[in-house]
Amino acid sequence: MVRVAVPIFKERISPVFDSSTRVILVDIENNKEIKRNEIHLDELSLIERVSVLQKANVKTVICGGISDIFKNMLESIKIYLITGIAGKVDQVLVAYLSENLNDPNFHLSGFKANY
Repeated sequence: MVRVAVPIFKERISPVFDSSTRVILVDIENNKEIKRNEIHLDELSLIERVSVLQKANVKTVICGGISDIFKNMLESIKIYLITGIAGKVDQVLVAYLSENLNDPNFHLSGFKANY
């Protein structure tokens, strides 16, 4: 099983992970979503956010923008980042599972997607 974290704003990928207050944790097995939970990161520092994601056993984060410092903190604990992604959460997850995040329709305007 792999756990993927997706910061959200309403039903879309949050444009900036650093300030996102909600994250969906998606458990994936055999390339299929098997479970989904939502966690709240209200008023947590970046260090606290990293700790929460690490304790939740997150392996991959799919997000829009992210600061260099937050990116470096997550990469230092071996969390793989897919950045520059935009769109509705459900559509992005379907694209991720079918390995189609390279579709420009999922790229955040002004960002180069990194996957």
